[in-house]
Amino acid sequence: MNLRSAARLAALVLSVGAMACADNEYTTTDLSTQLVVTPLFRGVKAGDPPVQFTATIGGDPAAVTWESSDPTVATVSPSGLVTPSATNDGFAAIRATLTANPAKKRDASFTVSPLFVLLSSGVGRSGIAGNVGDTLYYRINVPAGRDSLKIVMSGGTGDLDMYVRYNAVPAYGGANWVCRPFNAGNNETCVMATPAAGFWYVWLDVYENASGASLTATVYP
Repeated sequence: MNLRSAARLAALVLSVGAMACADNEYTTTDLSTQLVVTPLFRGVKAGDPPVQFTATIGGDPAAVTWESSDPTVATVSPSGLVTPSATNDGFAAIRATLTANPAKKRDASFTVSPLFVLLSSGVGRSGIAGNVGDTLYYRINVPAGRDSLKIVMSGGTGDLDMYVRYNAVPAYGGANWVCRPFNAGNNETCVMATPAAGFWYVWLDVYENASGASLTATVYP
């Protein structure tokens, strides 16, 4: 290595060293005073069980008030228990505000995914499958003044039982559905004359592990 090259290398080393020692203008944050909300991000499906949120400072519980930016998507109790909507989906910011210092706030992201697959009139859904314990939910929006709503499930293997209800999630019990054919296998049909306008919900209860079924909801006319 000649003297000129050696001098250049030495200058480069000194330059890098100087950069490493320079002030990068970052400020160290004292995490012991930060308001922390847990979980900071959470995604659920509509109708899932409530989720407990906590607020801490330096690892210790902090006294806070809670609020949701969109109660139609998720509500939050005074203790931080967040309940997703049973039917609505979307995003809500869950905010904790420090009681001793209302200027100190912390938001967490809470996303509710659709529980129900949206059906279009006359357009079938195929390849429906599920195991015992799965939740298979669908819904269709019926305009006002229609003559009938016909929902047909067919084909595949196993045994799916269809439950239909207006404006609410179907469930076991005679008061929680308006149509339930309860046939063996997957061939079931529900017909509602002069259906009320709005969402009609369909629950396919997996009585036996099933696959390959189809579902079509048609609004007439």
